[in-house]
This record gives sequence, structure tokens and C-alpha cells, in this order.
Amino acid sequence: MELRHLRYFVAVAEAEHFGRAAEQLHVSQSPLSRQIAQLEEEIGVELFVPSGRGVKLSAAGRSFLEGARATLARAALAVEDARATAQGRIGTIVVGFDGALADALLLPGIVQTFRARHPRVEVRLRPLPSEEQVAALRDGKISVGYGYHSPEDNPLFHFRVLYRERVGVVMSKSHRLAARRALRVADLKQERFLWPPRKEGPRLQDDIIAAFRAHDHRLELAHEEASSDVILMLVASGEGLSLFPESAASTLLAGVVFKRVRDLNVVILGRSVWRAMDDKDPLVRSLLEITNSVHGSNQTERRPPRSGGPPSLLVRGLLRSSS
Repeated sequence: MELRHLRYFVAVAEAEHFGRAAEQLHVSQSPLSRQIAQLEEEIGVELFVPSGRGVKLSAAGRSFLEGARATLARAALAVEDARATAQGRIGTIVVGFDGALADALLLPGIVQTFRARHPRVEVRLRPLPSEEQVAALRDGKISVGYGYHSPEDNPLFHFRVLYRERVGVVMSKSHRLAARRALRVADLKQERFLWPPRKEGPRLQDDIIAAFRAHDHRLELAHEEASSDVILMLVASGEGLSLFPESAASTLLAGVVFKRVRDLNVVILGRSVWRAMDDKDPLVRSLLEITNSVHGSNQTERRPPRSGGPPSLLVRGLLRSSS
């Protein structure tokens, strides 16, 4: 049984005449009659009985008509849903994001704009550490990831740098260096640095240590069990210094100041990442276009920055994450 049989059956049932039904269907009457005969033979019942010059539904035909109409309606809906999905009008998109990056990535505005543009699309937001996003993409658990480190050189993934931001030092207002307009790494060699737990981002911590080592400075890290909020309190109390992105300068505690370090080439990269095979997926494309518009950047990169430049020290996320 094919959908064609059901369409022909419904047309004859509504017209109560093979000739009129054939005209409505733009087919000849003989093929139409053969199709109805095949349908009756397949299901083993007589669907029509003669009535004057036309036909009427039999009792079995009346019962079959309701199901035939419902099947055709479901088929039409399935076709429409398939077209809508292909056009990005319906579906589901799962967004993985490093929770502490939401503000820096302007994620709330991106998601709200996407939902307004695609009201029939379900958006699922999944907090996910940056380090786990590529694996989640590979396993199909998320559609796009927002985080702070770029994927390794892998043709299966694309990423876009959304913003770059230098890292500086935060210290108590009573610190001996607090009155200086800008600092150099050499000024920090006798200082102790406070940092969130290593498990929150071992790659980030390693990059920071390497950046200081490039200046012959062995970085001493302390209070690694503390959250970033606790670290700021400790900094304000004079327990040590810490590293924060430049944009954090306006949100620090009253007793803490931010200082640029001229020769500390630590750059935070906020990025989006997605599967290369999803480049033409309408929902992924739309989300990335909105993201690109919000951040005002057209730079799409397939590969992470090569070594030799500033270390890619990534992110506000760890600096704000709680233990």
C-alpha cells in the first residue's frame, strides 16, 4: 500500500464518483479504478458499493476513510517538518558553554536573539568546561561550544576567536606596587600568586607558568584550594597577587586594583567551536552568524595559533570559577 492509493481512495470517497475523482486528481479514470481495485485486494475488503451512477462507501470503507485521512495528514506533516528542519525553522540545538564565560561571551544576548529568530527551535543550554567541549561535539552531545581554548589542529572542528584580552595583575591597594601605572615581570619576582585549583584548568595554569618562565621567573602559586571570589578577598587582605583579565578591572573589590604588565604576553581567547561537517547546518550557521554579529568579528580559523607568538592563555572562566 502506498500513499498514492490512500489519496485516490479519499478522492473517490469524497466525490462519490470515479470520473469526478479522476478529474480532481488529473488522472485517467481507468488507472484510478485499477488503483482502487488493487487497494481493495490488498486489504481484503470492498470499500465502495454502486449507488446510481456513482458509488458510496461500504461499512468497511467508512471505517477505512478515517484512518486514511489521518495517515495522509501525518505524512503531510512529516514532509513539512522535514522541510522546516532543512530550512532551520524547527529542530533542537544544544549549546555547551563554560559557565564563567557567559558574560565575556555575551552569551545571554546571543541566545535571546537566536530564540527570537527561531521561535520553534528548542535551545538547550549545557554548562560544560572548556576542556570537555570538543569531546562533547565529537560525541554529538552539543552542537556548538563556547569556551576558552582552541581545539588542537584537527580538520573535524572549526573555531572562531570571539575576543582577545590581555591578562594583568591584581593586588591590594596597599601593596608596594599599587601606585605604579604599569609593571614589568621583573617587578613581580618576589611576589606570591594566588590561583584557583589546578583541576579547574591545568592547561591554563601551565601556560601561565610558562609565560613567567620565559622571563626567568619561577611562579609561586598558593591557596589553590580557593575560589576566585575568595582569592580576591585574600588579595585585598595582602596575602598575595593574582592574574585577571583586563576587563575585570571595573568589577574588582574596593580594596583591589588592576595593573597592566607590559611584557607579560598572556592573551585570553574566547572562542566558539563546532564540527566542520555542521558548516551547512542551518541552525548552527544561524547561531554562529548571530554570535559573529554580536562580537563584531569575521575571523574564522581552522587551526589554533602556532607556537612562537604570545602564549594562548585563556580565560576569564577559570579566574571566576568557583571550586
